[in-house]
Amino acid sequence: MARLSIQKYQNTNMAHVEQADPHTLISLIMQHILGNLAAAKGAIERKEIESKNKMLGKVIGLLGELQNSLDMEKGGELSENLYGLYGYMISQVTQANIKNDVAPLAEVAGLITEIKSGWDGIPQDIRQQYRNK
Repeated sequence: MARLSIQKYQNTNMAHVEQADPHTLISLIMQHILGNLAAAKGAIERKEIESKNKMLGKVIGLLGELQNSLDMEKGGELSENLYGLYGYMISQVTQANIKNDVAPLAEVAGLITEIKSGWDGIPQDIRQQYRNK
């Protein structure tokens, strides 16, 4: 029964991703980063090295996706600043992994939360204008 529920969740989640607009996809990436950071923090506290490595590897990959999604030409200084900030976060996650330290993960989670809050606060009409360009 539980397997069926998990499969249904995964199928629904995949359908949601496939139909999502670019704005929603970025928001989902940020949400997954936060989830993986929390899981990695727990793994560090429980001394589960394999799980920690897996979660932090996902975080680094997702941060790389955020970097790759930036339009450096249209975004100008904002895109450059975000690119650098995402790079800093990758560095912090790497240090957390090497040192088994949760403090850098808390910092990265705070930064992602702040960025996600601003991103999710973009009004729908502005999102639509960007989509139509």
